[in-house]
This record gives sequence, structure tokens and C-alpha cells, in this order.
Amino acid sequence: MPILLVCQCSRLFQPISRTLLVLLNLFVVTSLGAVDSRSVESSPIKPNVVLILADDLGYTDLGVMGSDLYQTPNIDGLASQGLRFTNAHSSHPTCSPSRTAIMTGKYPARLGIVGHGGRGTVTAGDGTFMPCEEYTMAEALTDAGYTTCHIGKWHVGHEGTTGPKEQGFQFDIASNEFCCPGSYIYPYRNKKKAGVQAENSAVPDLQDRGPDDHLTECLGDEAVKFISSHKDEPFFLNLAYYAVHTPIESERDKVAKYKKLITPDSRQRNAAYAGLVEHLDESVGRVLKAIRDNGLERNTIVIFFSDNGGEVTHGETSNYPLRDGKVSQYLGGIRVPLIVKWPGVTPVGATSEIPVIGHDLYPSILQMVGAQGDTKHNAQIDGVDLTAVFQDPASQLDRQALHWLRYPVVFHYRKGERKRGPVGTIIKGNWKLMEFFPTPHGQDRSFELYNLREDISEQENVAAANPELVTELHQEMIRWRESVDAPEYEMAFKEYEKIP
Repeated sequence: MPILLVCQCSRLFQPISRTLLVLLNLFVVTSLGAVDSRSVESSPIKPNVVLILADDLGYTDLGVMGSDLYQTPNIDGLASQGLRFTNAHSSHPTCSPSRTAIMTGKYPARLGIVGHGGRGTVTAGDGTFMPCEEYTMAEALTDAGYTTCHIGKWHVGHEGTTGPKEQGFQFDIASNEFCCPGSYIYPYRNKKKAGVQAENSAVPDLQDRGPDDHLTECLGDEAVKFISSHKDEPFFLNLAYYAVHTPIESERDKVAKYKKLITPDSRQRNAAYAGLVEHLDESVGRVLKAIRDNGLERNTIVIFFSDNGGEVTHGETSNYPLRDGKVSQYLGGIRVPLIVKWPGVTPVGATSEIPVIGHDLYPSILQMVGAQGDTKHNAQIDGVDLTAVFQDPASQLDRQALHWLRYPVVFHYRKGERKRGPVGTIIKGNWKLMEFFPTPHGQDRSFELYNLREDISEQENVAAANPELVTELHQEMIRWRESVDAPEYEMAFKEYEKIP
């Protein structure tokens, strides 16, 4: 009844302010407690959506996730106000495919993206970036009446053809044509290099900044400006930080601070990386403060996620107790932090062990705001609507398994990095099966099977002791590849032979 009264009041008094309506809804939520998604959809005010995507942030890179060095009070505070997932995964262990999955709601393999951008990548067709014909999350929300803005890393297309504006965002700020920034230090380009790579990695739109402005802070400031300028209309902000991707650069005082905090027992030992994580947390804090200061906290959904696991190749971080990191399909490469704060819906300070994956965000966000999407393109959505879990963290999903497929760049084989070579993975219940494909450089086909409930660090391969389970899970992997029309590895193998 109170919600109906608010609806009627909004029709009777057209000049009524948006702020007053927010306060009325706050009164309703406070009076009734947590509301279900149907109540939110019936609200006269569409909730704002702020999707914060960190780059290469590992599973234990937050204080709330168990870091033994990094300090992240703002993101930890967000978790204390919302729902934190302990079993969340990226859709791919590298950036571009994972981000494409978030924007489309589809497995990267369905779109032919089974590698990572760059020379030597085996894909279907162009296969490097998100196809321009995809109906993105931004397009769906624009069609639902939202003002949409992308800030920061894009890396799923090129400006003018498949950039943020071509894929549905009305505003595009500080997105370059590369995987990472030339530098986090002004003027945000690599001063030691010239040519195409230097130009593509340079971050635009921040010419008014100066030597004291860290790139990560700048992105937060741009987000604050957008929020303040569009507080009177429903908006979708896709805030995609470059941090904590390489180059690992942070202010000297932060580096000095963490050098003093590292002990002989510290698992995470990179002071510069720790400083970059702190830059990220401080910037997120500014954005959360802007939401509060503009009176939007009760009507703004905030989601914090990472595009893949933490990089460990050069000692950037440690994902302990998870094995390995970015580019690998061991858990260190695909299990990531996920925090959702949906005011009046997500339980405060709750956790969920339900297995979820990056492309679930697409159907979930559309459901949260009541957007219809596009029937033609959404018919093949692989993501699952998580709104039931947002309301009740113990809810079960109608999904049997999660899948990954990667045929990576050739240099990984040349370096003999077998475990980061071509691999397919399935997680079903407590079991995880990895199929390592044969390669031109002598790797034979092999399988690894892990009981994740008993062996979260994936140290004991029990494939030999469970041949029937290996066969069963492998057959399910094959059926999934066929169902999404994934590129065949036999074709990929031939492409590898062509590359000098």
C-alpha cells in the first residue's frame, strides 16, 4: 500500500522533486524492511546502477577477502553494507573476453573469443573484441531510459567502430585503445616509447590534470562529476579502472608505507602493488561518498567486481590459497571478488557461497532495473539472473556447471608454460576438471581433476583415481562446446602452425 501511495502522489504532483520521492521510498523501505525485486520494479524511480570493475584484482587482494598486506577500508565498507560472494568467477582468465562477457551476458566462446587480444591469438573470425552487432548492457539500459556513461578501460573494441559510444554508452571518458595505461603518472602515457603502442596506451580526456594526480584518482573524480551532473535522472555508470593492471605505479609515500608493513611472513610482498590497490580503494571511496552526498545512496545499486584473477607472473601479488593467477584456469586466474549492494534488497553484511560468473551480471542488472532487453539477442544469453540470490544468499540457481575455454597466444607454448596453454575447464558442484589440449610443442592431451571442497589450492590431481567421473565431466564439456558453437581446437592447431 505505501508504494501505491507513492506512485499516486507522483502522478498527482508532477512538480514533486526526485529527492522527495527518494525520501518517500526510503520511508517505505525502512518501514517494510527488505523488499523483493517485484517491489523494486514497481517503484516510480528507476534505481541508478554503478558497476565498478577493477582490472586484474586478485581474489584475496581486499582486506575483507583475506589480504595480509593491502588496506581497502572503503571497499570493505561496501561489503559490510551489502552482499559479498565467496565463490564468484570471471568468465575468462584474461581481460578482453571477460569484459565482453559482462557486456553481452554470453560466454566468450559463444562469440568465438577463446584467446586474448594480440598477435598469435587463435580466435574465430576477428574474434579479438566484442562483435559490434551484440546488444550490450549499455544499449539495453539506454533503451530503458537510462543515461549511460563509460569511464576508463574498454579493451573490447576500437573507437569509431566498436568503442563505448558505438556499443551503447552516451558518454565515454578516458578510454584508450590498449589493455592498460602507458602510465598512471601524468600525462598518463609511456614517455620511454613512441609509435602506435605509445599512442594506443595513452589515456585521453585528462589534459587538465597535473603531476600530483594519479590516474586512478582521476577516474574516480570523473565518476564524481558524472554522478553530480546526472543525479536527477536514472543513470548507469560503468566505472572500469585500469588499476591494478601493469604498469605497477603508485605514489612514493604509499610505497614507503607498505615497505614498512611487509614482514617475513607476508604472502603479498609487493609494496608498489599494495600502493596501487590503495589508490583504487581511495578512488572507490570518493565515488561512494559522491553517491551519499548527492542523496542517491538509497536508490543506487553498486556492484564491485574484477575482470580476472590477480597477476602473479612477476610477483605482482599472491592469490593464496588459490593456485596461480591471471591467464591460468586454476582458481587464482578465475576466482575474483564480487560485492553487490542493492539497498533494501541485499542483506547487510551477508555472504553467499553460490557459484556465480561474470556474464551473470547482464541479466541480473536488467532484472534489477526492470529493463526488457532485446528478445532477438537475449535468446542466447548464458548468464543467469541472480536477483533471487541477492535477496536470499542461500538461494539455489538452475544451473548445473560453469565452463571456460582458452586457446592462448603462442609464446606461452614457446616458453614451455604448459599449465597456461590451451585448456578447457568445467566446475560442477565440488568438482573441477581441466582438459589440457595437445600442442605443436610436444604437450600431450591430459586431464586434471580436483575436489574444490577439500582442495581449494588444487594441489592433488585425483583424475587417475576417478576415471568414470573424468569421462562424465569431459563429455559434459564437449556438449557445452557444441551448444555454444565454440571454435574447434583442431582448427586452432592448424592456425598455430602458420604462425612463425
